[in-house]
Amino acid sequence: MTETRVDPLSEAERSARMAKVRGSGNKSTEGRVEAALGAAGIEGWEKHPKGVLGKPDFYFPRQGLAVFVDGCFWHGCPVCARRTPTARPEFWRGKIDENRRRDERQRRRLRRQGYHVMRVWEHDIKKGPWLARLRSMLARYESMKCSEGESMKCSEGESMKCSEGESMKCSEGE
Repeated sequence: MTETRVDPLSEAERSARMAKVRGSGNKSTEGRVEAALGAAGIEGWEKHPKGVLGKPDFYFPRQGLAVFVDGCFWHGCPVCARRTPTARPEFWRGKIDENRRRDERQRRRLRRQGYHVMRVWEHDIKKGPWLARLRSMLARYESMKCSEGESMKCSEGESMKCSEGESMKCSEGE
């Protein structure tokens, strides 16, 4: 028979204590991606650039590509479908759902600002296809380089303009 543990702290005290806990991010996951990029000879990226919405895990400024590495639990991976913790399940469902909504809002805003976005699930890092997808995206967006003042039509209400040597970025009303 399992014994039920009673928390010696009140709900408010436990909440205050847990609010002080700060994670170290997804350093081990990011470390594996960084190592894979180095081993594959992929260069020209920055980590967590402050000037890009959402501070992507990796950013390729020449191509305007923001790469986010999503932890399967924290971002609600549909493939892994990790179990919701049994303690306070409604809190955890809400937390993970909000993370997913925030991810989608950031993706839409980045796209409106002309950035390209790639998301990589934690479980995909062990496999190689994400690297092939990244290479493909880098090559495609590299080919979108343009000459000063050149522009092209994007989707309705958007156009691409750029400065010499930058990648074209879609933006509203330009």
